[in-house]
Amino acid sequence: MYTREVLISLFAGVWSAALIISSWNPLSATSLSLRWIVNTVNDPWNAKFLILIMLMGAGAALIYKSGSVLALENWMGSAVKTSRDSQILTWMIGMFIFIDSYTSTIVTGNATRDVSMKNNTSREAHSYILDSTTAPVTTFGPVSNWIGYQVSMIAVGFSAAGITAEQIGMTPYTVFLKSIPWNFYCLLAFFTVGFVVITQRYYGPMLDAEWRSRKEGKLMKDGAEALSDISTDVGEQSSLNPKLINFFLPIISLLIVSVFSMWWLGDGYQAGVSVAQAFQETDIALALLYGSFAFVFFAFIGSLAYQTMSLSEASDAIIDGFKTMIIAAAIIILAWTIGHATDQVGTAEYVVSILMNIGLPGRALPIIIFLAAMFISFTTGTSWGTMAILTPIAVSTGYELVGFSIVPVLMGILFGGAIFGDHVSPISDTTVMSSIFAGSDHIDHVTSQIPYALTTAGVTIFTLVLYALGIDSVAILLTIAFVLTIALIVILNKFDAKRKNLPEIMPTADEIKAGSTSNSKIKVFNKIAVAAASFYLIYMISIFLFANLAS
Repeated sequence: MYTREVLISLFAGVWSAALIISSWNPLSATSLSLRWIVNTVNDPWNAKFLILIMLMGAGAALIYKSGSVLALENWMGSAVKTSRDSQILTWMIGMFIFIDSYTSTIVTGNATRDVSMKNNTSREAHSYILDSTTAPVTTFGPVSNWIGYQVSMIAVGFSAAGITAEQIGMTPYTVFLKSIPWNFYCLLAFFTVGFVVITQRYYGPMLDAEWRSRKEGKLMKDGAEALSDISTDVGEQSSLNPKLINFFLPIISLLIVSVFSMWWLGDGYQAGVSVAQAFQETDIALALLYGSFAFVFFAFIGSLAYQTMSLSEASDAIIDGFKTMIIAAAIIILAWTIGHATDQVGTAEYVVSILMNIGLPGRALPIIIFLAAMFISFTTGTSWGTMAILTPIAVSTGYELVGFSIVPVLMGILFGGAIFGDHVSPISDTTVMSSIFAGSDHIDHVTSQIPYALTTAGVTIFTLVLYALGIDSVAILLTIAFVLTIALIVILNKFDAKRKNLPEIMPTADEIKAGSTSNSKIKVFNKIAVAAASFYLIYMISIFLFANLAS
């Protein structure tokens, strides 16, 4: 964050870990670092992911170059008129694509990036909305590959604790369902995005970013560099016969092929294999690779079929799309490598050993687990890795100290803490993905998102303190958490806006140009806001009904 040079900083982290292992020999450390990087790229899962990233760049370039974004802007012009409208739209689309965080980030980012840019949404805000919507919703589904993974981790925890489903009368899947209401961080982070974009109450670096974007038309601050900039790297859009189908068909094909492939690769077609089981056993990287190929294929065919580009121009667009992802791919490779490096030096185990030896009472265990998950996922950049490390410890320790009643609580808290680290860690792959598909400077995305992540994490810790003091009702704790979150957002917004002499409620670009920055101008309940709020309420009710299946 100090140097703003992500690649150099990531390699320095990898090299420092190698230096420790190599007994402080710099030459051996350099050799070991390079071997780690090669091994990272050679990993089959990683290799598939890198190829799909390149294909996504190619598909996005074809969509942009074909002029379909112009057709989209003309089509949506009457409905999405302001930055606020485009932000609410992004949150709403991310809400619906809950099958996988990568898929949601890719699809939502591609679908809303250009519309949000046209309406003067800062790249920091767009990447924040992507990151803090897509990751939380995939943790509680109702159907996602994350759920499959989390259930599998709970099963590992059962084994570590020496307990069986028959013994406690509850399966790992039932424990997961019971854990959903306790996933305070994800529930609050998801809510915070919606509350902020609907009310337009920003604070921290995001307040400055939105004011700059709407007043000066600068989507990024001076000196910032986007991880992926389609318009700069690919060139001008084609004005020859732009078609809306060339925008929607590739994105829909990406979603359909990815979901179908996840189901198929998880043997969902086999008798007796449920959808949840299929998503649990699937090869997500390969499924998304198939989806990304369909994305490129239909974008390419559409460009030729409607003659928006020649064969030569379409081929050049594919190559240019590859180029837009080079820096992003390098960051992801080093992020994976530093995760391996922290594993080699035992960072996670060291942190866990410290926290577990504090000697707090059993009811305070959720606080310890949440803090451990936060720190481990921040330092390693992997929420799944954090879940793998902590779940066996949390299940066995909770079962021993308190009994099985605390296990669902610990699981919900642990899964949320792992997502927090993803949100504030510059080496998290999902955070990098959000920067890529929002066209944001990566460090600016991380630093502007941190205040919101810390707000919801702080509220989560406060509710866990109440739990430790004896409040067992998750309904009461959630009510307190939501009310406190709203209060903090309003207070922090008022304080920061007054300190910076800016409006509390962010006006539109047109209002700023007209010299009207009154807080009363905003129409909180316009059509798109009402639609998004309604979908949110329906979605959350369905999630809690889904969780109630465990009762």
